[in-house]
Amino acid sequence: MIATLQSLRFIFVMMIFMSHFAFRDIRAFDAGGDCGVAFFFMLSGFMVSYGYGRQVREGSFRYAGFLSRRIAKLYPLHILCLVFFLLVSGSAIDFSVVMNVLLLQSWVPDPTVYFSCNSVSWFLSSLFFCYILFPLAYRWVSAYGLGVVLVLYAIVCVLTPYDKVNAILYVNPLVRFVDFYIGMVLCRLYTNGYHISHAGILEVLLVVVLVVLLAIYPVVDAKFRNAPMYWLVLVPLILVFAKEQGIVSSLLRRRPMLMLASLSMPVYMVHQMTIGILLHRLPELPGFVMLFICILSVLVVSWLIDQFFLRHLTKVDNNLKKSTFIHI
Repeated sequence: MIATLQSLRFIFVMMIFMSHFAFRDIRAFDAGGDCGVAFFFMLSGFMVSYGYGRQVREGSFRYAGFLSRRIAKLYPLHILCLVFFLLVSGSAIDFSVVMNVLLLQSWVPDPTVYFSCNSVSWFLSSLFFCYILFPLAYRWVSAYGLGVVLVLYAIVCVLTPYDKVNAILYVNPLVRFVDFYIGMVLCRLYTNGYHISHAGILEVLLVVVLVVLLAIYPVVDAKFRNAPMYWLVLVPLILVFAKEQGIVSSLLRRRPMLMLASLSMPVYMVHQMTIGILLHRLPELPGFVMLFICILSVLVVSWLIDQFFLRHLTKVDNNLKKSTFIHI
């Protein structure tokens, strides 16, 4: 585990959180949502390559085992959130619910489907497609492969009508695979080795550049701000912070940040529903009081899910593996 990259997960998931929080004088931080999503696709490509790339190269990679571990890690949390949504909302079982259960909603270019139920789960739908392509795509990680992928992305970007930007450039699994592939390329660079000079200055500079890009987001073309504008900073940011050499990295490696980072996926999955419930139940609160309550509630709910649901599932899975091994 690269501690700095893990801690960055919490920072970017909170940017996504703020993109879904709008109350009284606090406006939704739209730029944070697009940036956070791009980061998580890229980081997923990086970390999966970091964990399994050597197995693919050596021919010891087991596709079924890889996918089953991905499903065991994310699918139970998805179903838990989906069931909660259905119970609270009283929604009927329809086509969109079925697509959510199958994690196929992001393939349907209709916002009433890809943003249905626990709407943030579209990310899992697209991410699982990236996982399915991973072992094949990893064998084609190269400068040439990256060039082909970027050219194809540019063509799709030009041809996409503006009223379909969300459906195609933001949600569609084939398009989001580009971010994932870039992360795979970054991991190849990381494992091949490179030198970072003046890491402390670079880290601070990259944070400043990221803030600038977030600030100019409203005036950037809608097609460009879904991901490409953030590649400009996220590519060097991941490469620099993966080295864990600078001042900012030393802060990210501290225990409180790592603890918060461990809650990133539950935070992502529950935050929008929690915000919606609290805004509906407590409409008279001042904006910043509501923000504090929402953040605290999301963190508490996420911790409870992590402690009493996800960790229990992990223990059960480990026990099953041990018993299977002993039986054999």
